[in-house]
Amino acid sequence: MSDSVNNIIYAADETLRNTFRLGLDFREPVQIAAMEQAAAQTARRFPYFAVRLIRQGETYRMARNDAPFVFADGGRPIRLNSEESNGHLVAFAVEGNRLFLDTTHFITDGNGVFPFVRTLLYSYLSLVHPEAEFDTSWIALPDSAIPAAELEDDPYPAEPIPAAPMKLSPRPEAVFRLPDQPQGYANMGGWTSYLFRVPQKELMRFVSSVDGSPATFVASLLYRAVDELHPENCLPVVCGMQHQFRHALGKPQSHLCHVNIVPIVYPPSLRGAEIDRLNTIGRGSLILRADDENDLITVNAHIRHEKAIRSMTLPQKRAFMRRVVTEGIGVNTFEVSYTGRVAWGGLDRYVSFVAPYLDLTLSGGVSAEIFSRDTDFDITIMQRNGDPKLYDRLCEQLAETGIHYDPVRTEHFAISGFELP
Repeated sequence: MSDSVNNIIYAADETLRNTFRLGLDFREPVQIAAMEQAAAQTARRFPYFAVRLIRQGETYRMARNDAPFVFADGGRPIRLNSEESNGHLVAFAVEGNRLFLDTTHFITDGNGVFPFVRTLLYSYLSLVHPEAEFDTSWIALPDSAIPAAELEDDPYPAEPIPAAPMKLSPRPEAVFRLPDQPQGYANMGGWTSYLFRVPQKELMRFVSSVDGSPATFVASLLYRAVDELHPENCLPVVCGMQHQFRHALGKPQSHLCHVNIVPIVYPPSLRGAEIDRLNTIGRGSLILRADDENDLITVNAHIRHEKAIRSMTLPQKRAFMRRVVTEGIGVNTFEVSYTGRVAWGGLDRYVSFVAPYLDLTLSGGVSAEIFSRDTDFDITIMQRNGDPKLYDRLCEQLAETGIHYDPVRTEHFAISGFELP
């Protein structure tokens, strides 16, 4: 493991935290002492998550951090890379039967952190349920060997990769933005999540019949909800679909953040369109825009940006990378992310819900996260205010499709702060 950093770290500060948390509901109260022991075991297998961020002149570096991970009481997020987190970029919180993991997109994404979570759960459940058996072929055991490709802190090639991307229609210059979503972190006390689950078989049966996917289905529901709640709108509605480009990079084991935002555009001409047409359009847009050749644009841009900032001062790097991050995300009406059908190895028998929580200042104000667990899709709708009208309309549309849904809870949420050295 080297001590280099992903260059997007230079975009971080308190006005652009880019932190996220993963919440797991267990079917029984979390035993904190056992979870702390499990976290220490897991750190041996994933040393690149047991680090602190340090400054060397005009450059940030990662350094090994042997201090124990912090577990906060009451579920509250704590500031990462601070004294409060023992300098770690990963922290935990426990509240009853809920475990929260806090970290930052500057070191990983949902796909990158899930193997860590899987090992953590295995280590913990082996302590509290020694009688349980799991399919360990899917689980990185705490003392197993670490592949070299997984340890890379800079998985990008030295020079851009030759690419012939498809010429696609550009993102619209003017995009509809939800008028009731407060900007920035000032209203974080009002950030609200709506958690519900749907049976995987029911949802997959429906989306396969309309040439869609779980992600494009949820995007279609959100588009229709936005469209019906804002009949005065005459601008395109854009879904920012989160998509990872590890495949195009050729580094499937990389733990870093490799997320691209692919726009799915719904022009005004689609107003009132049937759900099957919306799914087909969404699926087609995703296939075209997430093509490997198009993904290489993002890979090559990362290489150019890394070269560009080498001679910059820290303030110059920060200004440059903030533009890169915000322009790369683009302006979206809402965002959707689907982690995919992840393998749990049987660990999910002890988990009743998985809920990611995101930094909403980087979205249009509404984000949907879809997570596969056991026989359900766990779906979280996040927004920057507490008005339920969008969620209520989405649930009405679910009922219209005949797909059963089970509301879990509605809650306010917050994300961790981030301290630069």
